Amino acid sequence: MIEEDRPGEGALVLITAPPGTGKSTVLPHVITRARSRAVVADIDEVLEDGSLLGVKIADPTAAPIWPAYDRLWYRITNVVTRAGFDMVLFTQVPDRLPWPAMPRVKGVVGWEIDDDVRAARLRGRGESGATIADSRSDSAMLRRLLPPASIIRSNEDETPESCADALWAAVKTHLSRP
Repeated sequence: MIEEDRPGEGALVLITAPPGTGKSTVLPHVITRARSRAVVADIDEVLEDGSLLGVKIADPTAAPIWPAYDRLWYRITNVVTRAGFDMVLFTQVPDRLPWPAMPRVKGVVGWEIDDDVRAARLRGRGESGATIADSRSDSAMLRRLLPPASIIRSNEDETPESCADALWAAVKTHLSRP
């Protein structure tokens, strides 16, 4: 899963979580913690209303272009890390590790919350039953892919700030510069 460091290159660390966990909510708080230490991005940030060039990325009919979308992000992360900067990327849960489209990952941190809490959040956003079921499957996949020590578990009462603290504590152990 982890490729050997090249001199002068930054580390790429993934925070992977199912939809509805809180990635978008916690993102600005992780950015604050990473300031001057790492570039932080969410894999959905290049989307406009959930679409890339008019294609809804999260729609199952878009599955044929998902590998190309992952390769786009691999190129973006390469631009950052080859310049010597560490990068933290919030992502969806991959089907397997190492992530074929991102072979230079130095660390993966999983993040999850209770299935019922996540489902309620997704229902509140107007997501379909299929999306909620996929999110539950993603959570199960996360637990199969990563050891428990690599997964941060949050509860519904935790603030975005406390979630960011826990995620940052796990991420910074993988950075090239402490």
